[in-house]
Amino acid sequence: MLAANGVAGDSRVQKTAWSMADAGWRVTLIGRAAGAQIERFASKGAQVVLVPVPKIVSGYERSRLRRSGTGAGGRARRAAYRAARAQLAARDARTGGGRRSAAAAAVRGWLDRHQGTDLVVGRLAAGPVGGSARIALAGVLGILDRRGGWRRFNPWFADLEIAMAPVVAESRPDLIHAHDFHMVGIGARLAADLSTPGHPVRWIYDAHEYLAGIDLPKRHDLRRRLRRRMLVGVEREYIGRADAVVTVSEGIATRLARDHRLAARPAVVLNAPVIGSQGSKRRLRDDAGVDEQTPLLLYSGGMSPRRGVATVIDALAALADAGAHLALIARDEDPDVAALRRRAQERGVTARVHVLPYVPVDEVVPYIESATIGVVPILHRPNHELSLITKYFEYLHACLPIVTSDVREMAETTRRLGVGEVFAAGDADSLARAVRAVLADLDAYRKVYAGPDDPRGASRWERQAATLDAVYRGVLAQ
Repeated sequence: MLAANGVAGDSRVQKTAWSMADAGWRVTLIGRAAGAQIERFASKGAQVVLVPVPKIVSGYERSRLRRSGTGAGGRARRAAYRAARAQLAARDARTGGGRRSAAAAAVRGWLDRHQGTDLVVGRLAAGPVGGSARIALAGVLGILDRRGGWRRFNPWFADLEIAMAPVVAESRPDLIHAHDFHMVGIGARLAADLSTPGHPVRWIYDAHEYLAGIDLPKRHDLRRRLRRRMLVGVEREYIGRADAVVTVSEGIATRLARDHRLAARPAVVLNAPVIGSQGSKRRLRDDAGVDEQTPLLLYSGGMSPRRGVATVIDALAALADAGAHLALIARDEDPDVAALRRRAQERGVTARVHVLPYVPVDEVVPYIESATIGVVPILHRPNHELSLITKYFEYLHACLPIVTSDVREMAETTRRLGVGEVFAAGDADSLARAVRAVLADLDAYRKVYAGPDDPRGASRWERQAATLDAVYRGVLAQ
């Protein structure tokens, strides 16, 4: 399995690795190390390898502006850069990168044999003038590239591929599970690189979200529009080559099949929580310092503006007479927490907002059971309309009444199951009214979980793991 992060904060990656190891697969999960040393450890039957990612390509290309690629040390960096580019070009050729990669490889080979010319070229392409001209040329070529120009606009993809390639080869995989869009190209390219006639390496793409719907930049925001085109471009280039595609909701599966004209509809593996047998040693209400009688709203996960957490802060001011508190479970380094704290201070609700750290993935559900209401305040984005996100299922399995914004999939699910109320996204007054409606009849929402139509059954992680296991077996049987 391949992930572009440090694994620890990615619940889907973790529980997928654990479950597939438990099903009998030999799982090696390769992610990105925070430091300069490779890290190896076991995680519930899966072997985890975290790989440092030196800036061989991205760092060298930035150094052109400072002329730091032309001295003695610069020549060594240039040699490493050229070797990396040669590896990437070879994989491009094996995955249909086309004539451009072959031509670039031929030019690099010629320059390797003519060191004097190579030095002149290196100097001409460096410094404020040459480096800027080179970046401008790369930008123009990227804009003209029908694949979105990701090879030129995002050299970090190249760094990641170069760093992970030897570790993937060392694991001698039969199947590569590429998690999220960062890994769709890398998974495809490494599978092609390692395949032989006698041992084809299969690969699957796990689309964690609807990439084309994540961000809708304004018309004049050229930088963000190019970034969006680039990310969609790398997915479009490789998704059709996957031996199988899986994703997180029926709505996203439908869109991916339509957008990319896939031969088979992606399998759906919901982001249901995995629940450990040991429960949790901690309890949300105790950590927040909130007594049993006080209404405690909960939001867990990312705090970026598009998540709509500011709406909950604003609604808290309107819920002063109800004495409601809010617990925010956020990762330690989340850069958006500071702005939410300032907003809470401006609204006069600081004493009723509690920011708490993440707990282990398999302890989340028992940890949050003491909350009164789980809140999903995300704003309208195409991706949000189609998603059933992890926190929704965590609230569901913790038997919490749910108050969600009127994004399509979660609003429809909440109304159909009868587990909560829906409010207008971004409208604090609407959110406050929804919370009041739930608080007025908590037992009516809670009893749904105790009835014969308990909504948790169909979304248990065990069922999702069984679906993924069947995908693995089907792919390897081809």
